Amino acid sequence: MNKHAVAGIGVLVPALLACSDVSAAVTDQKTWSQSFPVSATVPRLVIDNIWGNVRVRIGTAREIAVTVDEKRSAPNQELFELSKQTIFLDVQANGEGVAMVVGKPEDSTARPRVNRCRGCRVDYQFEVTVPPGTQIDVSTVTDGSIDVVGGGGSVTASNVNGPVAVKDLQDCAQIESVNGAVEVSFARAPSHDCSIKTINGDITLTVPGGSGLDAALSVMQGSIQSEFDLEPLPLPAKVEQRREDGRFIYHVEQAAGIRLGAGGPTFSIESLNGDLRIRRGK
Repeated sequence: MNKHAVAGIGVLVPALLACSDVSAAVTDQKTWSQSFPVSATVPRLVIDNIWGNVRVRIGTAREIAVTVDEKRSAPNQELFELSKQTIFLDVQANGEGVAMVVGKPEDSTARPRVNRCRGCRVDYQFEVTVPPGTQIDVSTVTDGSIDVVGGGGSVTASNVNGPVAVKDLQDCAQIESVNGAVEVSFARAPSHDCSIKTINGDITLTVPGGSGLDAALSVMQGSIQSEFDLEPLPLPAKVEQRREDGRFIYHVEQAAGIRLGAGGPTFSIESLNGDLRIRRGK
C-alpha cells in the first residue's frame, strides 16, 4: 500500500508543556480526520492498536473514513521527543483498503531508543466507517474496547485487556479477548466457521431463531446458558504426541460438542473463567 502522511492533520492541543523543567511530564493531544477512496469489490480494513478504543461502523460505498484522536504522553520533554521516533501511527492506503498500525521501528538501531523511552505512551481512539461488505481485522491491547457493527464482510477482532463487541454479523473469522467479555451477534443465520475465545470473561453469542450450527465448547470454570434447545454432539478427542527421553508423551483434549437446530458451520468457543450465554435474536 502507498503511504499517506498524516502528520499535521488536525489541531494540536497542548495539555502540558513545561519547557523550563525537563523533568516535568508532557502531554499533547490532536485529532485528525481523513477519507480514503477504495475501489475493491471487498475492501479491507486493518487496525493494530496498543492503547485505546477501536470503533467501526458501516458508512458509504467506495470510501473508508477515519477519525483518530491521539494523546501522546511522556515523563519529560526529552522522552516526549524520543516517543515520536518510537511510537507512531503508520497509515497505508490504496484502492484495496486501509491499514493503520501503531508501530515502532524494526531496525536494530531503533531498539535501544525504544528501551530508553520508558513511561512513554500514545493513546489512539479510532472512529472508522467502512463500505458495506468490508473485510474487517481490528485489535487493541490495553485500556480500550473493540466495538464493531458488521456489514456483510468477514470480521476478525481481538483485545488483550478489554471487551470485544461485534454486532450484526454475517460472517466472523476469529473474535477473542484475554481479559474481557466477548459479545457476538449475527444479523442472519451463520454460514461460516467461527472461533470465539476469552480467558477471563463471559461470552454472549446471539443468533437468529431458525439458525443451525455445531460447536466445540471448552468452558472450564463457568456455566452454559441457552435460549435454544441444544443437543449433545460427539466430537473426536484431540491427541498431541511428542517424544521425550525415549518415551512417547501424549496430551489429550476433549471438547464438549453441542448442536443447535439442524447443525451447520462449526464454532470453536472457549472460556477459562466465564459463562457462555447463547441467546435467540430477532
